[in-house]
Amino acid sequence: MWGRRGTAALGTAAVLLAAALSAAGQEGSYVVTAAGTPAAEAYVITHDGRVQVLDTTDGRTVATVDTGAWTTGAAVGSGGRRVYVVNGWAGVITAVDPAAGEVVGRIDIPARLAQAVLRPDGRRLYVTGGGAVAVVDPVKFRLVAAIKAGGQPEGIAITPDGRRLYVANAQDGTVSVLDTASASPLTTIDVEGMPQHVAVGPRGDAVYVSSLDLGEGAGTVSMIDPGTDEVRWSVPVGKGAGSIAVTPDGRRVYVALDRRVVVVDTTTRTAKALRLKAKALAIAPGDRRVVVSSGNTATVLDSADNRVLNTFQLSGLDDDGRGNTATAIVFEPVDGS
Repeated sequence: MWGRRGTAALGTAAVLLAAALSAAGQEGSYVVTAAGTPAAEAYVITHDGRVQVLDTTDGRTVATVDTGAWTTGAAVGSGGRRVYVVNGWAGVITAVDPAAGEVVGRIDIPARLAQAVLRPDGRRLYVTGGGAVAVVDPVKFRLVAAIKAGGQPEGIAITPDGRRLYVANAQDGTVSVLDTASASPLTTIDVEGMPQHVAVGPRGDAVYVSSLDLGEGAGTVSMIDPGTDEVRWSVPVGKGAGSIAVTPDGRRVYVALDRRVVVVDTTTRTAKALRLKAKALAIAPGDRRVVVSSGNTATVLDSADNRVLNTFQLSGLDDDGRGNTATAIVFEPVDGS
């Protein structure tokens, strides 16, 4: 396996990404603005390529945009001016202007892509795929670099200070730690099973990874100490390992397991299952509500007691008969988060 406890040169997949620099698609404008309050809008990305902007206070569909290809991940910038959708199987990163309801840019990359995260300052977008992490300048909307990761990188998360990326390498059973300043790998951490998704705690003092045992289907959530880059503990969560989110106080971690949602108490290190089907879930920065998507509905929970606050129909995405399976739910960042 590549990159254990050290750095390495760009591999074949990363070279392929770098070779795409000259054909990185058209440019799109990007404005970084301050979002001083917790986000009221959730960006629901469906498997078939569509983006729905959902007002989480009343369930209204604010905007809908079709990116035209199956999605695997997404990220949204401050102010919601741009949504970056990963059309993973097509090897495309799509920039969407939700206010205008249109696609404003595409980057074609010769690799299967997975998930995305935006640096807190909005100046870099990171997308996993092909054994590497593609680094995109969202202002000019072009590929600028590639950082070597492990085998089949999937989930990705960034620390609140924007200095480190944590990448789940499903094939290797590892998490790569990447330095954003030098665009280079720092170290590799062994975890249980096949790592799928990653989330960083709000204070940057904990990294959580959902992993899957391919043979038994059993899932775990592991906590990595970013101070030492070592796994401190792991908790079994049942079958599955989906998207993962941390509450603003860092006390609970929510995991989507398709047929249910599991809540991990980070103090007692115990797991509790909720009777909710979940394809994807997310928590907005500074907002204790959890938005869970399952098929044609979005359910909003209060993380203080897991009470259901609202259930919204996502019928606006089903007007042509296509399915409504959510790939991801993302929120715009809160200024200073």
